[in-house]
Amino acid sequence: MRLKINIEGIRFMVTKAHEPKLDHNTKQQKVDKSTGALQWKSQIMALDESGGEILTITTDFEPKVNVGEFVRVDGLVAMPWSTETGSGVAFRAGHIGPLNGSKPAEPGKAA
Repeated sequence: MRLKINIEGIRFMVTKAHEPKLDHNTKQQKVDKSTGALQWKSQIMALDESGGEILTITTDFEPKVNVGEFVRVDGLVAMPWSTETGSGVAFRAGHIGPLNGSKPAEPGKAA
């Protein structure tokens, strides 16, 4: 289940260089099952009036933003998960980009 997150009043900052999201078994970059796009993970700090929290957010494209840059995150969802060895929450976004810029073209489409 994907749970939409209300991000009103939250600022986001990139805290680590983006990396390919790897499959734990094959060590190959993961591919989105529905779109076929390669997946990337970004470490982002979410800041609000209560402080900051580090999130690892998966996208179907490599974000074109830099460490230390405040960014816009659109379409943020949380996906709770559970296995025999643990549980947690995975985060996914439709877009991570510059605060003052327009959205980049979708992967595979002209800008």
